[in-house]
Amino acid sequence: MEQGRPFMSQIANRLASALRPARRYWRAVLLAGVVTAFAAGPVHSRDAPEIDAYPALSDLRFGLSVTDLEGNVLEAHRADERFMPASNNKLFVTAAALAAETDLSALAPGTQLVLQSTSSGPPNLALIGRGDPTLRFGPECTERCLETLAAVVAEAGITEVGDLTGDARWFADERRPLGWSWDDLKFRHGTAISALAVNDNLVPLRITPAREAGASVGAAWIDPGPAYFDLHNQVETSDPEGISALRLERRMGNRKARLYGQLVAGARSFTLDLAVDDPAHLAVWHFKQALEAEGVTVSGALKTQHRPLQYVDEPISTDPDDPEAPRQCAQQIDSVPETPVLTALDPAPLQDIVTEINRDSHNMYAEVLLRQLGRAAGTGSTFCGVLQIETFLDEVGVDRASYDIADGSGLSNYNRATPATMTALLRYAAAAPWGDAYKASLPVGGAQDGTLKYRFRGTALDGKVFAKTGTLNHVDALSGYMQARSGKTLVFSIIINDRPLSSPSAMPAIQATLLEIAERY
Repeated sequence: MEQGRPFMSQIANRLASALRPARRYWRAVLLAGVVTAFAAGPVHSRDAPEIDAYPALSDLRFGLSVTDLEGNVLEAHRADERFMPASNNKLFVTAAALAAETDLSALAPGTQLVLQSTSSGPPNLALIGRGDPTLRFGPECTERCLETLAAVVAEAGITEVGDLTGDARWFADERRPLGWSWDDLKFRHGTAISALAVNDNLVPLRITPAREAGASVGAAWIDPGPAYFDLHNQVETSDPEGISALRLERRMGNRKARLYGQLVAGARSFTLDLAVDDPAHLAVWHFKQALEAEGVTVSGALKTQHRPLQYVDEPISTDPDDPEAPRQCAQQIDSVPETPVLTALDPAPLQDIVTEINRDSHNMYAEVLLRQLGRAAGTGSTFCGVLQIETFLDEVGVDRASYDIADGSGLSNYNRATPATMTALLRYAAAAPWGDAYKASLPVGGAQDGTLKYRFRGTALDGKVFAKTGTLNHVDALSGYMQARSGKTLVFSIIINDRPLSSPSAMPAIQATLLEIAERY
């Protein structure tokens, strides 16, 4: 793949240009009333302890930072070196969003439904996304449901509509951020991002192995109604002593999926979530079913509207002659319906979104929230969202060279952060008015839900670790708060990079290290 390097270099250079240090022009909006005494604290400049101090991590390349809430350095190993943070990157976007909550809450009225009259024939309907990722469809939906919108149409006495349009122009059309791997794009964690999203932009498929070798494996769509993807199932059942090797092929740009490989006889059934390329189209696909269930005929076409990414979506310098001048985003690009809104769904509370992102490490929610930050800064773009986070981290007091942010979820290979930057952020959050809400959004060791529910259970840190996990190929990370043996709150970040793909997760080693550190203090 050497031929791809020059192009990737151009992309990386463009990203680096877009991420130059921002001034503090947004600080009054972002952080009014936040105490800054607990900002970055001391740099981890003292000599790192011997690697023998962390035996569980001795065979791994890792960075470690442990401080108290006042910023006193307790433990450090390569704490000022840059690492890929994986989903620890979500700590940046959720903190910046909570700091700007007033701004974000006033932005979006939720998903809107617009009735567009025509000169002849039935009216058209437009489903307009405003960046609420919680829209749902299906028999289990209880709030923010497409069925609720369809019922309003039927109650208005409308029995037939023409075209259905999914309008996703609230954000720029950046369905995948820079630095995402192509092999992630067909799965749940790499689904496309859109201002109009439904059912997490996924289509679930139930896989059921047969009881006898040689028989075909069952595969059935869970969603009601017609199939969104054309499925080619070529999976067979192998001998019970054999191996399971299921493979998925789903090429971008079409709605065809192919399963191949084998599953052992008698294996358990499971669900495979297929990602979609155009979430706005999936939304109107489901909305058509909701309307027809209410007795409303859809006689027209299913359409989508997107706003292509423009140069105006990138922050520009306020003074081209001054390389140190602050950057800013352009005015918001409006997508206002030309006709009155027929009905709308209230958006989910910000705290619910932040909790879903941090506790369950929801990539799509994180990317949507980053773009909502972009709307607060100017346009609904990743670039403007990153500018918001940079400005926020300027308030935190961390060195701009200590991090690079390319997306909200942490899936991008371009993200970098030092463990010291992570603990500085966490200390700052602990002193902020929104600090309790931030901590409450984090997974808890040994809890009943969240990404730490199987960690720390039955140990001295059971229920005493509040931290964000991070996992990618080669990467394991955990950053947050823990209660030491003395009862004192410690702030920590451990980031492991370059773990061999053939080796198991390093999370047990991280757990063992934190248990040792908690015992020391």
